Amino acid sequence: MTQKLLFLFIFSLLLGSSFTGSAQEKHGVKVVNDTAVYKERYGLRIGIDLSRPARGFLDKKYSGLELGADYRFNERFYPAIEIGYENFEYDENYFSAKSQGSYAKLGVNYNAYKNWIGLQNELYAGLRYGFSSFSEELHNFTIYDKDQYFPPDYREDSQKFSSLSGHWLELQLGIKAEIMHNVFLGLHVELKRLISSKNPDNFESLWIPGFNRHYDGSEFGIGWGYSISYLLPIYTKERKEVRK
Repeated sequence: MTQKLLFLFIFSLLLGSSFTGSAQEKHGVKVVNDTAVYKERYGLRIGIDLSRPARGFLDKKYSGLELGADYRFNERFYPAIEIGYENFEYDENYFSAKSQGSYAKLGVNYNAYKNWIGLQNELYAGLRYGFSSFSEELHNFTIYDKDQYFPPDYREDSQKFSSLSGHWLELQLGIKAEIMHNVFLGLHVELKRLISSKNPDNFESLWIPGFNRHYDGSEFGIGWGYSISYLLPIYTKERKEVRK
């Protein structure tokens, strides 16, 4: 599924380049004395992460949704936010449980790509602070006995733990391509570092919504996303470029 989404993104990037390339001659660009003048759009961009519904369709133990937005007020910096929820059931060697809850991520993106006039694509790095509030439901567990002299002590005793939380820092690296006027496709990867977490009393949470899988003995996590978004232009600024 990941390979298919990556192929679609690369295809849309190429398609978007052809659309926006032709727009230089048709939409908003005029040439005066060898100087191209273009009104660049600034405003709020709102989108949805398509990877989570796709995963939920393929994995019946998972469901999730994430909405994101950024605000372009500068050529390089974009304040950004993501909010969402996740529900995931997992089975480990000695217990099975379900984690569910909501999360939010706040931060800023830096666009390192200098566009040709008329284009508004991005190659960006972003920094986020993430916070998650969730609950855990323990379905069953086996008491670990290192001697293994007696048969495993398996217990099916459902318990629910609420008011759990996780805090982390996140680095994002990604690209966004304008495939149609004001419509963008994006692909990014995430590297996360857990700052703190509140776990149940008798076991450690292995899945924190928004952070993804939390491995025992490691504070690092990874993730990725594939999004579609729409720019709501609020105002424009003139950009001039001298043609040589």
